[in-house]
Amino acid sequence: MSKEIGVNPWLSIWVKPRETVAKIVAFNPKHRFLLLSFLYGLPMLLNIVQNLSLGDLYGMTGIVIAAVVLATFAGMLAITVASALLLWTGKWIGGQGNYQSIRAAVAWSNVPNILLVLTWVVLLFLFREQVLVDSYEEMDFVGQEFMVASIALAVQSILGIWSFVILVKGLGQVQKFSAWKGVLNVLIPFFLIGLVIWVVSWLVWVSLGVVGM
Repeated sequence: MSKEIGVNPWLSIWVKPRETVAKIVAFNPKHRFLLLSFLYGLPMLLNIVQNLSLGDLYGMTGIVIAAVVLATFAGMLAITVASALLLWTGKWIGGQGNYQSIRAAVAWSNVPNILLVLTWVVLLFLFREQVLVDSYEEMDFVGQEFMVASIALAVQSILGIWSFVILVKGLGQVQKFSAWKGVLNVLIPFFLIGLVIWVVSWLVWVSLGVVGM
């Protein structure tokens, strides 16, 4: 398969995202989409569980099984919505990519999640339900636990930045513009979503009488 693409995309995407995305799109923009959806969906669901502190309510085993089962679907849904927004807003700044090519760029930006999943495995093995609560990062760890938690946090931060770089460069490739415009292409949907959330929240507050018109 790598010979048909011309590179091993799992390795080259880390250092040559534009060239790798170009080769993947030319070969098959749907290449490994389900696996990449899983890699995106699993950490996303575990983060949601952590933010909602579901570890206080349910056992780790049940949560992990549910996350693994739902990961591919959740990842597909998130990538699909994100790609549609990037396609729509990208046209405002001269983007030339089609939906399939943009979705490929979004999907392959999740390759660093391979290591992110591994960090979750380590954290779950060591801390179990403790890592699945919102107050996890505020816990007073000592010794080996502190070292593991600190390294995991640093690795997660680095991987998040790396994924973002891969995304904006991949978008730049398929949209036919610079990586800086790729950053803008990513920020516009975030701004719009934030604006919608603010408007909806304001309308709810008005309806409840918390604020006046």
